[in-house]
Amino acid sequence: MTAVIVALAVLAVAGWLCLAPARLAVVGAALLITHPLPTFVLTAVAVLGVTVAGVRLTRRSLREGGWYLVTVQRPAYAKSRAGGVAS
Repeated sequence: MTAVIVALAVLAVAGWLCLAPARLAVVGAALLITHPLPTFVLTAVAVLGVTVAGVRLTRRSLREGGWYLVTVQRPAYAKSRAGGVAS
């Protein structure tokens, strides 16, 4: 039960920090000054993870059917003789 309370407290503090970019920057600077090596390692791991996820998403998207920024697909309606569209 104590582990759950501690985990929730950590999540609450992390959420509070992430709500304001200035608070997040101050905490990041403090971590960089006090613990530079772990900060660099965590940053490198996060960048690598986001890069790998982006490459996988892009490759999967291209492989499955191409890359379309805007896709408008309309059924092929036949023109009616009256000037409208016949279904």
